Amino acid sequence: MQDRRDYLRLMGGAFALSLLARSEPVRAVTGPPPMPDAKQFQSGDFLWPKKPGVFVPYDAGSPRPVDADKVKWYEERDRFIANVANRAPYFTPAQTERMRKLTYEEFRERYTGTRKPGGGTYSVSGPIYVGHVAIIDIDEAGAPWIIEALWGRGVIRRPYTDWTTERAGEVVWLGRLAKLSVADRAKIPAESRKHVGKPYDFWNFNLNDDTGFYCTKLAWMSAFRSLNIAVDDDLNPKRAFWFSPKQLLYVARVTRLIDPGPYGTR
Repeated sequence: MQDRRDYLRLMGGAFALSLLARSEPVRAVTGPPPMPDAKQFQSGDFLWPKKPGVFVPYDAGSPRPVDADKVKWYEERDRFIANVANRAPYFTPAQTERMRKLTYEEFRERYTGTRKPGGGTYSVSGPIYVGHVAIIDIDEAGAPWIIEALWGRGVIRRPYTDWTTERAGEVVWLGRLAKLSVADRAKIPAESRKHVGKPYDFWNFNLNDDTGFYCTKLAWMSAFRSLNIAVDDDLNPKRAFWFSPKQLLYVARVTRLIDPGPYGTR
């Protein structure tokens, strides 16, 4: 009987040690994960930053409350409709009418990517956030740069270190176009560099028009012109709705190398 008690005590101790060993790596995580390590980057990769649970205006511009964001969007929508013959001459009467009737709420639902065209969702929806995407450019010395289209600043190129400083505390996804060589992917930022200094234009729907850009349009056009591919497999650049950052994150061509979770829940 004593041997049995000793055996049970021994096994109990071993079991407790095994639980301790298994639980030791599990630690409470507070705050957002660290910024991606630049050693993982290749030219032509994409970064999607996101402020956790924070409302960001549809153009990712200066902070403003939801009501003011809504007013601004309607003003810009109406101005676009009034000038659609010049702004998007390929728009059909039906497309123009759909845009005229498009509500701010419907726009947010589609552009944030909570709803796929034709039904279904990209991921679980969460706090309202428009989103952003940037292009990675590795220079000849191996240093990473970021190329992106920003409200109020247009298309800019800056060191990754500056980008991380400005976006401290944000959650970041890292993605790469699959089934392409390193040399081919590097052609994407090479194309993007040609457009540095051009203006931000959220209402320029032609993805192959290089007079103005929003963030995802720059990514789409850079791949389209340099590699003759459409990242979303739609080769028609004359769109009647925006191509959103969340759409790009979840297209079949993109492999997510860093994925903190469904974009929209963080």
